[in-house]
Amino acid sequence: MRRFVTFFIAFCLIVGALPAPQATFAATEAPKIVDVQGNTILLSDGSIWIKRLWTSSGYEYINIDAVEIQDTGNGGYALNSKGELISWEYQTLPVLDKKQTGIKELFYGYYLKKDGTVWDYGGNKRKDVKEALLVDYFNGEFAYLSEDGEIYHSNWENLNKVVETIEDPSSIVSLKVSGDDSMAYLDKAGKVMMYSSSWFDYENGVFTYYSKLLLENVVHMEFIDEDHLLATKKNGTVWLVTVWDQKATQLKAIKNAAKAMPYHFSGGLDDPKRSDNDRFVTFNADIVVQQKDGNWKFYDGDQSVSFNAPQVTDIAFTTNNAKPVVGNLVYFKVVQNYNNGYKETLDRAAAPLMVDKPHLLQAMNDGSYKVLGVGEAKVTVTAGGISKSLVISSSLGNNLTGALHANSIIYLPIQTVFKSLGGVVTYTAANKTYDIKLGSTTIQLKVGQKTAKVNGKDVGLGQAVREEKGVALFPAVLLSNSLGSKNQWDAKLKQMKVSIGSATMIIESADTPKIKKKEAQGSLVNYIGKVYWVNQYNNWGRFIKLTVSDVVPLGNDNFEIVFQKGDGGQLKSEIIHKTVIPNVLGDSSKFLTYDPYKKYNWSAATWEKIKASKVAIGMNKAQVELSWGLPHDKSSVVEKNITIEVWRYGYQYIAFTNGTVSGIYSY
Repeated sequence: MRRFVTFFIAFCLIVGALPAPQATFAATEAPKIVDVQGNTILLSDGSIWIKRLWTSSGYEYINIDAVEIQDTGNGGYALNSKGELISWEYQTLPVLDKKQTGIKELFYGYYLKKDGTVWDYGGNKRKDVKEALLVDYFNGEFAYLSEDGEIYHSNWENLNKVVETIEDPSSIVSLKVSGDDSMAYLDKAGKVMMYSSSWFDYENGVFTYYSKLLLENVVHMEFIDEDHLLATKKNGTVWLVTVWDQKATQLKAIKNAAKAMPYHFSGGLDDPKRSDNDRFVTFNADIVVQQKDGNWKFYDGDQSVSFNAPQVTDIAFTTNNAKPVVGNLVYFKVVQNYNNGYKETLDRAAAPLMVDKPHLLQAMNDGSYKVLGVGEAKVTVTAGGISKSLVISSSLGNNLTGALHANSIIYLPIQTVFKSLGGVVTYTAANKTYDIKLGSTTIQLKVGQKTAKVNGKDVGLGQAVREEKGVALFPAVLLSNSLGSKNQWDAKLKQMKVSIGSATMIIESADTPKIKKKEAQGSLVNYIGKVYWVNQYNNWGRFIKLTVSDVVPLGNDNFEIVFQKGDGGQLKSEIIHKTVIPNVLGDSSKFLTYDPYKKYNWSAATWEKIKASKVAIGMNKAQVELSWGLPHDKSSVVEKNITIEVWRYGYQYIAFTNGTVSGIYSY
């Protein structure tokens, strides 16, 4: 733990939040706080919380398998369980440095490797340190304990100078420097021994430094500043010792402490975002204490505030489609909400889903689920000790066929119905038996038998399984009696609707398409059988004879008119809305209701001109109208029994004299 770093104490204050009513809380133990440094909290599961004022919630949560952290004020370092170094800066996520491995312990500015060497965080080795067991550094002051029990301190001449030799180096559990020529160590017996550059004897040109016993029965110690050492005793009391006179004063406000560490609020986060001010309370701490019961407190003199690791208060479990159709892909999203406002989206590994009917939903490699059958599946997720569920009701997008209504019994096709329900159907031709597996349910049907075996037990069907045109059918009552479906026969459309909760599928009879078609056609059916001659429509041959053979509904009140040609071929119109069909067939510029060849006894040459949409001198009005259609406008003048009439077609004009084309002009 190092000092002079910033922190916002409210980082961890519990903010009560009730879970959603549908949430179920599991008895799982939340991770505990292991260490607190600056803007970072280390939890027992290896995850860390970092205070980030620039994020939407003000926090970042990352699981990096950390066992130790070192905050630097503008970032930090962590050591994972594999002995690897992880680092981050103020606005970057933690990054694993695969080149810096084999690490035993982190401390301010350096880390100690398992081989006893010391390196800085840039990956540079200190060549003046070897075979180190314990190390500490602060403010230019360096000390370490070697495997031989030699204690070196850099502020006394150099690191080649041995301050003391410990007979049993394994008895030393902690080594600390003050940053101002003082050093202390703690042994397993609980004794705190201190050295200072001012405590020495000088004889014959040789300095001999000596130690002083500061305290006994100590379990943890830290320098709180250059002149004071903070010590936690086995009885849970905390003491402040002044270096210059070794006077120890008990901090009576602190009790039941496992360890007490200095914590200076330097003001780096004392003006947080307004959203944080609305949610939290600022507290200027001097000391942070882990109590014997595992709880943590910050102390400002005699005042204290308790805090815990941020806790999951609720999870949001959503899907992109709760009512898909068979064949769709369904996606789920799980978001953990913490009491500090942080929201964490979890992947499938962190929040595995449980599907109660896996024959309806199949997990895909990309995290989605494919809908396999009709029915309702309950999907449950558990995260942060909270469980939530969603019901996916999957229906059939296209109707099945093969329903039969006979003797007041509704029969349904075995193969297509049970496969649509997500089942697997196996047929044995030798005895005409169908074995069906539908999730955990097994069904056996045999052609000619009035009973089915459901999970090995006989279930009556009322009537026997039968075959119609090579298709095996079963009485629909089996679905309601064995699967709990709701079956509804539509007498008007002659089709069966099978419902399982909100999930549905429809099985049509052979008559259903005809009934639906006739219903959709309505009065348009009256056009079927009518005869027309093409005038000008879709570049079809002019004046060919056509008979309306069908008016085909295409959905959404759109239709396609099917015409039968004299040679047996067919022509189909474009897609036309039902309200437009009377206008299309009633428009003489498109279709004629008479045979023009019989109505007009004109020469073959004239007919060829008309079919080619040509106008020539000598044509009459009827011929021009058949060739070019109705004009945009007309004008006429009569004088001395001569009638001059002009028809305009855009920029072209046709002049008639007494009903005969006498001139063709373009402007």
